[in-house]
Amino acid sequence: MKVLFPFNQDLNPLVKILISKLRGKNCPVDNGTDYFWEERKFDHDIVHIQWPETLFDWRVPSNIELTFLRSRLREIRKRSKIVYTVHNSDSHHINAANESTLRELYRIVENASDIMVHMGNSSLGLYQGNPAFCSKEHIVIPLPIYDEFYSRYLVLTKEEAKQKLGIPSSRRVILAFGNFRFEKEKQLVLRAFLGLKEKGWLLLAPKWYKPYQYSFICRHPMLTLRSTRKAVRDQMRGMRFAAKKIMSDEDVALHFAAADIVFIQRVDELNSGNLTMGFLFKKIVVGPNSGNIGHWLSKTGNPVFDYKVNGSEVKALARAVELSNTDLGKENYNYAMGNWETKEIAKQHYDLYRSL
Repeated sequence: MKVLFPFNQDLNPLVKILISKLRGKNCPVDNGTDYFWEERKFDHDIVHIQWPETLFDWRVPSNIELTFLRSRLREIRKRSKIVYTVHNSDSHHINAANESTLRELYRIVENASDIMVHMGNSSLGLYQGNPAFCSKEHIVIPLPIYDEFYSRYLVLTKEEAKQKLGIPSSRRVILAFGNFRFEKEKQLVLRAFLGLKEKGWLLLAPKWYKPYQYSFICRHPMLTLRSTRKAVRDQMRGMRFAAKKIMSDEDVALHFAAADIVFIQRVDELNSGNLTMGFLFKKIVVGPNSGNIGHWLSKTGNPVFDYKVNGSEVKALARAVELSNTDLGKENYNYAMGNWETKEIAKQHYDLYRSL
């Protein structure tokens, strides 16, 4: 059995884990798009596609490239099995200019797959109920909690993490982690936080701004002045925003360790790594009651909101504040370790490959 992940650089943690565990079982595994596209290099039994964009190194393909992709997938299916993990139903990078192309890219990969891996029952039902995919094999393998990457940081206390991040020890922290792709995500978080009646809470969003939106440039003193004023005003309102582009594992761990509550701002997504990270660090997690995010949060007793209903996010966050004084964070950790431990998720993938 030889496995290929057609994924070049900046490997996602999930892919890194799978490659490491497969090789630990003496299973040959390669990663790289050259193995996928070049016939002379391709001799794999399983091709596991994570995100369709990785086949083109995260760029938007041309129409002729989509034609080549259809042809290549047909050739591969003659002698190999294609596994596709449904991370999201459409690309995160869709805009008015590329929408039709990226949607077509996703449909091509979905239609060519032999088996679709889902990270929860919500997307499983969504695709199984679609006549276009009901003849395919479907399986649920949840997202791992990346304990192998972050377990060494679990000894961090909230106080230590706050001190290293320069957060007053008296403040309790709501973490909104990850990039803010749309303005509606920012507005959602702001409404929830500003609607809180309890005092002493800090909203921490390390990737609130894109780097070019929040820069201090000596050549532009007025921009620097406006940025400084905005930073001061935000901090006075109990909000700490930044424009971190790349964060080390330690920096990521510090933000989760410092938090009391993790707020998931994604409203049109099936899955979120912030959920599993929040569980690993024993936090209360708040998120939308949609996709697999809503499924797992509701199943474990964490607050959910309907982003289409005004005020729902405020009530969910207020409920999370109440729950932050209970043992739910520890229960989240226990649930995750019992169901989403890295070695178990890797084993489920290995067993799936062998069954094919």
